This record gives sequence, C-alpha cells and structure tokens, in this order.
Amino acid sequence: MRFNPKKFFELAKEKGIEHSDVGVSHSRSTSFSIYHQEVESFSQNETFSIDARGIVNGKFGTAYTEVLDKNTYKFLVDAIYSTGSVIDADKQAEMFEGSKKYHKKNFFKAKPTEDFKERIELAKEIERRIRAFDPRIAEVASVGYSENFSDSLLANSYGLNLKDKGCSFEIYAEVTAKDGDEVKTGFKVFADHELEAFDIDTFVKEVAEDALNKIGAVQCKSKKYPTVLSPETFTSLLKAYLSNMNAEEVQKNSSLFVGKLHEQVASKKLTVVEDGLVKNVFYRYHDDEGVAINKKNLITKGVLETYLYTLETAKKDGVEPTGNAASAGKMVAVPNYFYVKPGKKTFEDMIKNIKEGVYITDLQGLHAGMNAKSGNFSLQAQGFMIRDGKVAEPLTLITVAGNLVDVFNNIKDIASDLKLCIMDGCSSPSVYIKKMAISGK
Repeated sequence: MRFNPKKFFELAKEKGIEHSDVGVSHSRSTSFSIYHQEVESFSQNETFSIDARGIVNGKFGTAYTEVLDKNTYKFLVDAIYSTGSVIDADKQAEMFEGSKKYHKKNFFKAKPTEDFKERIELAKEIERRIRAFDPRIAEVASVGYSENFSDSLLANSYGLNLKDKGCSFEIYAEVTAKDGDEVKTGFKVFADHELEAFDIDTFVKEVAEDALNKIGAVQCKSKKYPTVLSPETFTSLLKAYLSNMNAEEVQKNSSLFVGKLHEQVASKKLTVVEDGLVKNVFYRYHDDEGVAINKKNLITKGVLETYLYTLETAKKDGVEPTGNAASAGKMVAVPNYFYVKPGKKTFEDMIKNIKEGVYITDLQGLHAGMNAKSGNFSLQAQGFMIRDGKVAEPLTLITVAGNLVDVFNNIKDIASDLKLCIMDGCSSPSVYIKKMAISGK
C-alpha cells in the first residue's frame, strides 16, 4: 500500500485545516559483524514513518505514525486538528510554498544486496589481512558491514512534491595492538554511496596503523605549543563554532556571532563552503521545510557571510530562509555538508618549520568538555609530538584547552590534504594553529 498525498490533503481540507504538509520516509538496512572468521551478528530492518502537519486557526497541529492502512488518513487529519486546536502560542504558523528552483541529482543508483555471501567474504578477508599486517596486532575486535537504502517524500497542499532516494555502504574495523604490556586500539570507518569506492589495502593499512602508531605514547610537558589539528579534530571544533550561526541563538543573544555578520570571526586563512549538492553520502537538495539547498560560503577569508535560518527565524529577521532547517522536535537551523577550502602546502611542507609542536589526532569528551556558546573547551586528546619539522613520538594522557574564538583567529596555515570526515559529515584538511595550551606532565 502506498501513501496518497492527494487523498490526505483533500481530507484535511474537508476538516477545515487551512494548509497541510506531509513527510513520508521508508528505509531498508542490513548489517552484520565478523569475529574470528565467523558471522557474529546479522540483522535486517525496514522502517516506515509519516510525519504530518497542518494549520488550524493559524496554529500548527501535528501527527505522526508508523502505520499505513485504510485508517491512517483519518488518524492524521484528526490528530492535526485536535493538537492544533489547543495551541496557544502567539506566533502564526506558515507553510512554505516551495523554492523557484531545485538542484536535484541522481547519484544513488546502487540496489540492495540480495545475496550477502560476497559481502561476508569481504569482511572476513579484511580481518585476515589486518591480522597479517603486523605481529603486534593482537586482536581484531570486530569487522562490520552495513548498507542502507532510503526513499522519502515531502509534499504539501500548495503542490510541493519533493522526492528523495539515498543509499550508503559502511565498513568498519576495530583492532588491538600489543607490545609487551602496552595495549593500544585503532578504529577506522569507510562510508560511500558506491561500494566500488572501497579500497581494502588502504583500509587495512589505516586501521592497523591507527593502533600501531600509538605504541610508546608518552606525556609532553605542559605549555603552549604550535599545534596542528588533524582533519577530524579540526572539524570537531569547527562544528561547535559554526553552531553559533543558528539565527535562533543569535536572536536570543546567546551566540558568539551576535552582531558579527559580515565581520571577521576567524583568520583570513579560513574559508568554509557549504555544498549539500556535492556527490557523497551527505547529498541533499532541500531541507526539512522544503527550502532548496544551494552552494554558499559560510565564512570567506575569516568573514562571517550569513546566519542560518529556518522559515520562522527568517521571517523574524525579514530575510529569506537559507535551506538549513532540520527537524529535531522543532525546526532548527544547522549547516548542511560543508568543507574547509584547502591550502596549497602539503602536510609535510606545512609542519617543516615547526621546531617543537603538537599534532592532535583525537579529541575526547566533546559533549562534556565543550561549551559552544561561550567557546570554552577542555578536552582529552591524543596525538604526536612534532620535532624539527617531523611527526615524532606519540602522545597520550594530554589535555588541550582554550576558547574557540582564539583558536579560529589564530589559524596560521591550512594544508592541502582535504579529507571527508564521516563522523562529522564534512571535509577538512589539517590546520596549523599558532599556539594552543597543552597539559601533560
């Protein structure tokens, strides 16, 4: 049975609902994990949901269900009408009619796997190669595979009808390396909308070395060092900094960027480009309110170019919505996929004049140790010393502390090694910060 938006809109209109919209989502996923050449777990899931809204006497009513049958349409309409009738908020509900142009692309052409024998054998081969990579690899804790296929619809009574398809393939591995009594772990995840993009040799090397390179880690002396942030660690800090672009927080005067529009908020070395239309697993051509997504600069040579708006916050400031709305109980404005514009120097060239510095490769405790609104942070970290322009001994049990405003204003250089950081949904090269406070021994 397929959901019929037209039937829903007609029934809503008969009920006296002024305008309505509906989001229909369907996904199918399969995942498994390998341990010691055996399938340790295997699961297949299929999910379906309908999220609907309608305007009742100028207020939004809402409804949600995971069931589609002959009673679904009436349930949605009745729920919207009853919830909208009791809302007392002063603000008037508005529904977006649609953007003039959408940049829809079809990147997702893969089909769900029917026979997983080859996928399972691939995972087993990954485990075998990791074990054979180095005698210090003591254990492969897990090798996992997952694939997800989704399709969705966002439609409204104005005639908006936006359809999406997506797919992703993920492979991960967790390993343990041991040298004497010292034990270190490594982890690596691959994600792409095409499994053909997976390179087993590169993956095995990176996950094994993630553990092996940590062996022999020490603490550095506590002081301020020239600091290089890996792509993953820089994006963690950057995402926290960019959360201040949410116009709602600006309007509440609770953002670091209040009064900073079109002003310098970072080093001139930093340019951040939002491009949800890029060909990767994070591609989107519209936000959760149906506003078209377009490529735009968030920061240009350190200058803040825009705040991020939903329909509601855009109306309050008398501007156009920016295509950044995401549903999280209510609509909030967040960046779509973005990347940091890379520099021209290789990583090696960027660090060659650092006599003594620190290269941070991992940050922990971001939820507890980061206050994005004040910019203050204190985070446990791992990485390496930089000595005489070379990456040297590994570091552990260190803490990096500071303020985001200072970090982004003290960017000295940006390398050319642009990398997609799957966990943060963005891309960045390695970034050189003039000085950061590192606590060790």
